[in-house]
Amino acid sequence: MHALQLKGPFDFDHRTDAPTPQPGPGQISVRLAAAAICGSDMPKVRSTADPRSGTTGFPIHECVGYLLDADPATGLRPGSRVLAMPVQEQGLAEIYLADTAATHTVAGDHLTDAQATLIQPIATVLYAAGKLGADLTGRRVTVLGLGSIGLLAAHVLSRRGAVVTGVDPIHRDPAITAAFGVIHHVRDTAAAWARRDPEPAEICLEAVGHQQRTLRDAITLTGHSGTVLAMGVPDEPDYVVPFETLLRRNLTLIGSITPPWQDWFGPAEDYLCRHLDELALLLTHRFTVIDVAAAYQLYDRPAADRLKVILTADWTRS
Repeated sequence: MHALQLKGPFDFDHRTDAPTPQPGPGQISVRLAAAAICGSDMPKVRSTADPRSGTTGFPIHECVGYLLDADPATGLRPGSRVLAMPVQEQGLAEIYLADTAATHTVAGDHLTDAQATLIQPIATVLYAAGKLGADLTGRRVTVLGLGSIGLLAAHVLSRRGAVVTGVDPIHRDPAITAAFGVIHHVRDTAAAWARRDPEPAEICLEAVGHQQRTLRDAITLTGHSGTVLAMGVPDEPDYVVPFETLLRRNLTLIGSITPPWQDWFGPAEDYLCRHLDELALLLTHRFTVIDVAAAYQLYDRPAADRLKVILTADWTRS
């Protein structure tokens, strides 16, 4: 079986003799078709510190493929196309395992494999947005970070009536920010924007993660009785936050990351199908899976024209 194995930062071995994994209780086997790189993959590929580092197929989790076996309890059938999150994020393999609880049959035949990978991040955003309410008409929302999660959040919240400001030092095509509902794109860091003393946000969504600064900025940018929604993945367990500001402004701090997948995969696919023309703009680059090192290196460098990077399951190099 073909598989990739991380042997050092941004350095993978392409194995052709990897053992085919055998599913355990509640698991199914999936033949990989396409995968998308997520920002949360990057700390895992920049070093070998993660205890899973070096295991076959690690690290990737936004995967679409085709079932190789059935699960009578859930009705999953061989040959079905599924959005299936790999066990232990070991999806860089010709065949990988997924828990049935993290598997969704893709109903939309018109969706490409690459487009179907968007179901998982959309599910994450819909789950988070649900904590803010269905009607946000006229609410001032600031989104810190206009990567794929930030843009998806802007898309969802703007369609619930929010007036969205997006803050990111990276230039984005105005046609893309407009398509995703960003009314005002601040091309600067969150800290610099906070120093300009803008009109306070009623809701500030932190979609950067991997450091503490932008969560502190989100608290600074949020007005009295407002809400800070933290979605950025942390790289460390403990954060220092400006607690006095949080307290005296009567702010609400909400964290949101992993939804109950089976409750949100279906609504996420429906949302993707309804807004496919806009959401497909997130898919900007494509590599074959054996060129994953180059794909991760591209993703590691913020760029105006780079959003989601797709890997296709082509295990040959011409």
